[in-house]
Amino acid sequence: MFTRAVLVILVFSTQMFALLCFADTDAEVGFTIANQTPAASEKMIASDLQYPANIYQLDRFFAHHLLIVEKATHRLHLFRAGDSNEGFPSYLQSYVIATGQTSGDKSNSGDLKTPEGIYQLINFLPNKELLRQYGNDGKKYGIGAFVLDYPNLMDRKLGKTGGGIWLHSTDDESRLLKGLDSKGCVVVGNQNLKDISQYIELEHTPIIIVQDLFFLRKETWNNNREMIRLMIQDWLDAWKNENLDRYIGHYHYDFKDPIRGNFRSFRAYKQAVFQNPGRPVVDIDNLSILAFGDYAVVNLRQIYKSNTIDDIGRKTLYLKKNERYQWKIIAEQWSSVKSGRSHGDEFTPSMRFFK
Repeated sequence: MFTRAVLVILVFSTQMFALLCFADTDAEVGFTIANQTPAASEKMIASDLQYPANIYQLDRFFAHHLLIVEKATHRLHLFRAGDSNEGFPSYLQSYVIATGQTSGDKSNSGDLKTPEGIYQLINFLPNKELLRQYGNDGKKYGIGAFVLDYPNLMDRKLGKTGGGIWLHSTDDESRLLKGLDSKGCVVVGNQNLKDISQYIELEHTPIIIVQDLFFLRKETWNNNREMIRLMIQDWLDAWKNENLDRYIGHYHYDFKDPIRGNFRSFRAYKQAVFQNPGRPVVDIDNLSILAFGDYAVVNLRQIYKSNTIDDIGRKTLYLKKNERYQWKIIAEQWSSVKSGRSHGDEFTPSMRFFK
């Protein structure tokens, strides 16, 4: 027997989500807060009548807090998982930011653009480390920097290049007034970085970067979320019952596994596994659902037991809609769960990075 941990992240197309947004003009699909004052923006985000189209469910273990960077308004919005078990997002605060000197989504190294997508904060570099690595140039990053996992798997599938994308502070806060003033990083003030850092747990605090933040009416938002949850449940049920056709039917024909290979090879592998004696015990919990552009991301903890494997941990499933607008898994990853907390323990905001 061996053990590893699996958090599942499902990523899928959200092309249809935009069609479900409501518009404030006939020319727009959905509406944004790009031209509103910060106070009006924050009021809209905090409304109980509408929800950000990028957040469908937050979880208190894998996504207790979440950051949304909105490039159009030069704002970073902080959310937390709501008090109920339904995972409704609860808005906390917004902060002024600066992003890449060139507008648009990053695609190449050195293009001075801030990437757009769903990312994790995977490392922290304090001021002392920045000065050690970069000398006097390290001063421009202020009191510290959080490292994003750009390029992530979906970025690499799209051929995007580059790296070194951070959420960092600055030694010159007048940069924030310019809006477009970094080489691709997200820049905040020193005190604001300290404030934001209280809610960050590495690899457990997603950061979504968008050009514009869109909203859905609550009914539409709930309907979209239920479609996702039902898809996940059917995928899980097919796995539990080793129904190969139904299980493999949740995978995109362009699916590629880093070990097993393409869709056909993966299907042959799963067919052999399902023919082993006995059925596995599979369960999931800690569900969070995030969305971006043509995709969305679902995080969950997966528990798996069979005659040869005893697994609890982190898995990543990337989903995209096929030509029939059905969610299909296009790639998957797994890794162990990394957290200083035991499963079930509540996350407590604190100055863990700045003491």
